[in-house]
Amino acid sequence: MEKQPNRIPCESLDFVEASHRHRVYPLMYCHMEIIGHLDIERLKQSVSLSSEIVPEILCAYDFKKNCFVDLGYTANDVVRYTAENMTSVLQQDLDSHPQFQIFIISQRNHELVIAVMSHILADGEGFLQYLYLLAALYNGKRLNKNIENHRDISPLLKNIHVLAPTEQAKRHKHLSISPLRPAETGNQFLCLTSQISSCDMELIHQKARASGTTMNDVFMTAYARVIAQLQNINTVILPCPADLRRFYPELDTLTIANMTGIYRRITVEIPPGCSFGMTLQQVHIELALQKSRYRCFVGIKALDRIFHKAPRLLLGQAVKATYRLTPVSYTNFGIISHEKLCFTDCTIQNCFLTGTYRLPPDFQLTISTFKNRCTLNCTLQGSADGEKAGQYILELIKQEVLNWIA
Repeated sequence: MEKQPNRIPCESLDFVEASHRHRVYPLMYCHMEIIGHLDIERLKQSVSLSSEIVPEILCAYDFKKNCFVDLGYTANDVVRYTAENMTSVLQQDLDSHPQFQIFIISQRNHELVIAVMSHILADGEGFLQYLYLLAALYNGKRLNKNIENHRDISPLLKNIHVLAPTEQAKRHKHLSISPLRPAETGNQFLCLTSQISSCDMELIHQKARASGTTMNDVFMTAYARVIAQLQNINTVILPCPADLRRFYPELDTLTIANMTGIYRRITVEIPPGCSFGMTLQQVHIELALQKSRYRCFVGIKALDRIFHKAPRLLLGQAVKATYRLTPVSYTNFGIISHEKLCFTDCTIQNCFLTGTYRLPPDFQLTISTFKNRCTLNCTLQGSADGEKAGQYILELIKQEVLNWIA
């Protein structure tokens, strides 16, 4: 009798990411420009060691049975050199590839490195945790022998009581946002960026602190104002992801997992003449109110409670009804630590994270910061016209922020 492969069941929020794969394929990318050359054998050894802690990285994903499957992949299947043609890098089928892969494009004095992570395995913070783990192993750091990766979200949910929506959200509960780009037919993979310098970022930090707001508030404000401008509207609805780990009882625990909730409706009113500062305070207050009401946990406790009991078909329908995708979205990956993401004898000159490549007409703004240099990004499938539209949006958002500190 043929031996059955080892299977590792997925968690409830993994299932959410898998359920939307036909519209938003669950992948994330880390782009690095490295001065020097990575030691490939050392990197492969680090991947092998990391798989003892996170075995899912060497698994494929079975979408029918909703589990990670050991098909015998090794570090040789994870670490790969590639040609300049990036299409094969960007299109990774998670049911026939490992959940993590790293592609190296070697050039004369530097290397371009693209790490690809399954969003079924981890969210943005989990992705960063894995990259830090991999780098630590590469650099020869000794890890605690008892280190474990915790993927179960149930400890987060024990003392959480979700309260009613805010008045702002109730007032505009029937409002939705139209797409920012046309439903075109192009199939180019477009990774678009616009950067804010470290000098400007320092000024933004100072002004945000002085106004009692956060960097996330600032970028959401700029995004909302650009949407209002492009669509000629006075009220914008934006979903905002939230890292649930801050509710975890052991903050230093390794959690390469999906532990992200979402504030589904951050409602921003931008009447004519409303200044950036006024919009910023409104965004800050609305986010604070939703946080105090635990609105990022809406639907998660119920889903986790029934996840291992209900039929998968029913669960899939419930997820699609509860976690509705919007054509305009936002995620802030936060700060990528240059102290944790580093490789011996190499220097990472530039680094940023992106979400998956969005099909038309969807658009997602992503933000990440490395060495105090901020990268605004959108990753799209589209045409040359889509590329122009996407880059134009990024530049408008950047200019909104820079005008605020001028």
